Amino acid sequence: MVEGTIHHVAVSVRDVDRQVAFYRDVLGFEVEWDMDHRSGEALDRVVGLQDVDLRIVMLKGYGLRLELLQYHRPRGREPAPVRQCDPGLVHFAISVSDIQGVYERLCAAGVSFNCPPQNLRPGVWATYFRDPEGVTVEIIQYG
Repeated sequence: MVEGTIHHVAVSVRDVDRQVAFYRDVLGFEVEWDMDHRSGEALDRVVGLQDVDLRIVMLKGYGLRLELLQYHRPRGREPAPVRQCDPGLVHFAISVSDIQGVYERLCAAGVSFNCPPQNLRPGVWATYFRDPEGVTVEIIQYG
């Protein structure tokens, strides 16, 4: 087993300002830091691309750091439609204490869910939605 802890989850996005506004204003994350035009040979080697120029915004909330990456260069391809069962698709979950209240608040803010919260097993309620760029987010309540 590798020793350590998870530091953050990263998502490449088309429009970092729109994503920051969603995660900050709708979900309540805070901007920890924002760096534009990160580049250099070391970064090229780490990400496995050439001539990288990107903006990185680190958000924090719910005990999670969420890193949003917008590549100025090279430009990413437009993603093909994906289904939750497609290999490589990732989602992250936010644990809440009042899933029905959070669901109603997010619906009022224009968030579209797959379904209302569902009772998956005794004491566990969950539902999925997608952020403005299609990243799947789960809200889940235990107890």
